[in-house]
Amino acid sequence: MFFSHIYSSGLAHSSYVIGGKKGCIVVDPGRDIEKYMKQAKAFGLPITGIIETHLHADFISGHMDLAEETGAVIYASKAAKCAYPHQGIEDGETFTHDTFSITMLDTPGHTPEGAVFFVADHERADEPILVFTGDTVLVGDVGRPDLFPDMKQELAQKLYRSIRKLKEWGNHIELYPAHGMGSLCGRSLSAKLWTTLGIEKQWNYAFQLEKEEDFVQALLTGMPEAPDHFSRCSEINRQGPTLIQDLPKPVPIGPDAFHKKIQEGHQVVDVRSFVEFSGAHVPGAYAIPLQGKFSTFAGWVVPFDVPLLLVAETDDELQEALVGLRAVGHDRVVGYLSGGMLKWINGGLRTNRIDTISVHELHDVLENPEYTVLDTRQLSEWEEGHIPGTIHAPTPDIRQRYVEWDPEKPIVTLCNTSNRSILAASLLKQKGFKTVLNMVGGTTAWAAAGFSLTK
Repeated sequence: MFFSHIYSSGLAHSSYVIGGKKGCIVVDPGRDIEKYMKQAKAFGLPITGIIETHLHADFISGHMDLAEETGAVIYASKAAKCAYPHQGIEDGETFTHDTFSITMLDTPGHTPEGAVFFVADHERADEPILVFTGDTVLVGDVGRPDLFPDMKQELAQKLYRSIRKLKEWGNHIELYPAHGMGSLCGRSLSAKLWTTLGIEKQWNYAFQLEKEEDFVQALLTGMPEAPDHFSRCSEINRQGPTLIQDLPKPVPIGPDAFHKKIQEGHQVVDVRSFVEFSGAHVPGAYAIPLQGKFSTFAGWVVPFDVPLLLVAETDDELQEALVGLRAVGHDRVVGYLSGGMLKWINGGLRTNRIDTISVHELHDVLENPEYTVLDTRQLSEWEEGHIPGTIHAPTPDIRQRYVEWDPEKPIVTLCNTSNRSILAASLLKQKGFKTVLNMVGGTTAWAAAGFSLTK
């Protein structure tokens, strides 16, 4: 067997390419399919099969593009009711592809149609040696069952039964999930990217909860908020995403025409660093630095029903942003600012800025009642340690919670680096806040300066 693990850090997404004698199977591909084509070429084999473990919620799958490019067969559970050409597999069914016998088990819980695929490589043995678990079982965790709020109790109960089902399989089987630490598809994922079924049986908390009511309670308590785009991506993946080749190709747009498109309703996404955005940016732009969780936050906060314009500094940044936006279903990117912000500035067009504040400056004004200080991290991060006197307000929540604060008074945003907090700052600027400051370095710099955090 040829085997390759392909990891996309921005989405903490794991996909896989396995090769037999005549061809390769790609498991849970992302939408940027070139990396799978390169890996198959390195193996010296064509791609002949594609496995989808479930309807992915956090990204748009590349199964349609890969099938179009290669002619590969797509395998998915019949429970997914996929609307595109594929081979639907029944619960417990074993099918043969090249040198592999693959057994699919329906394991609903994270999603209604979740499945796992056990693989036996007949070049080695007739028994399964590995399993692709999608988001049913993760390293140290299981997939969250609350992505469909109206079904979360039912899905948690189904996930309990799915985990019991997997307990019956051998401890030696290597386990390869679809996500690692940093994904919002679970709560406490390990940084380790693969494991064995035996290790998870012994150490994964979800396998230790014997009573269904305890399992359900544990899985429905303390979950981070699910991003807005999760339900949208699931349905796009079920219907079959638009092929990349059929999407509009973004074009360079000069400052005056760029400004006119904004007036017509186009939305601007600025992908530069928080330092660059702070100095000068197009009024109303979303600040989503490529250095952070770009795809996740672009999918979460940027409206899905409007055409998008990009601001970047280099062609590489533009390409990375385009891939990242398409990964979460933003397919209406029509153009980018030709010449970047310098051209916009030299054209005499209006700019905005976000003032910055250092950890030392914040320390000096922290008890000043005129200042509102927002910690924009997740709840789990806040509970681990935060700056005394700050208000917990995760970045996406700013879209609704901005009404809680006085737009006439200074307001400070912070996270752990400055990438999420600059997005929060840009959201506040969109809402008319006059004095918005982003604390550079966040809690990382605060702790490095010797200042204390509280719990």
